[in-house]
Amino acid sequence: MEVELLTKKEQEVMDVLWNSTEEMSTNDIKITAPELNNYTIQQVIKKLLKKGFIKVSGFGYTKNALTRKYIPTLSQADYLQKLVNEKGSLQFVTNYIKSSDDLDTLASLEKMIKEKLKEIED
Repeated sequence: MEVELLTKKEQEVMDVLWNSTEEMSTNDIKITAPELNNYTIQQVIKKLLKKGFIKVSGFGYTKNALTRKYIPTLSQADYLQKLVNEKGSLQFVTNYIKSSDDLDTLASLEKMIKEKLKEIED
């Protein structure tokens, strides 16, 4: 299965889902990422479902409305690994770093790079 590179908005929504330990509704995503508007979240969720990056994991209530809950179908690490394998590591890492605004993810990548460099040097 070829993995598509996520758009910036798709990446933002996926980062929220990847960083969550629980299934999330569009309202939960909005609360976690208030810079995204509801329409954008709904459109991105629709695209991510179609691409197979997320799935409906259940249902819940937001106020009085029944709402779908979503979870990623692959982990962030699996996504990154598949992209690196398919797109070429240097090109992928360069594009990913340029497009990501998630400090936790970038810090995690930095930590992994430092650990790998130390491992190679030893």
